[in-house]
Amino acid sequence: MAVPIQHIIESVHDASRKPERLILLVGRPGSGKSKILRDLAAMRGWKYVDTRTLITDDILEMVPKARPQQAPSMMSEALTALKGEVILLDGIEILFTPVLNLDPIPLIKQLSRKHTLVVAWPGDYIEGKLVLDYNGRTHYCSNAMETLPVIAIN
Repeated sequence: MAVPIQHIIESVHDASRKPERLILLVGRPGSGKSKILRDLAAMRGWKYVDTRTLITDDILEMVPKARPQQAPSMMSEALTALKGEVILLDGIEILFTPVLNLDPIPLIKQLSRKHTLVVAWPGDYIEGKLVLDYNGRTHYCSNAMETLPVIAIN
């Protein structure tokens, strides 16, 4: 693996003292992010979560305009119910689905204020920008992550 598990564990420890407890594990599809998260879950007892499980029927049934305000608290409740020291969040591409009407970066940051998150980001980190590679196309770029730990997988 290009990323030592110990580096991620140390990053989680460092992030636990910050207001936003978020580590981004960045790599292109097929780079091994999901395997690393599952390995961490097995080794450390941390909770592996496929983001699709957070998109509940209650969220889907609400008026799209209400989702940006109400979905974060509903997702946070679901993560709290897991009682995990650290949440390993995989499959975040679903959050970028236009029909959900969610802004994924602020949503993830908001969740990280209550939960320590290691998030698998499918794409690249180039010159301080996150790029989402989804279905072979670039869908999202962000400058909003300069202060957060980014661990890139080659």
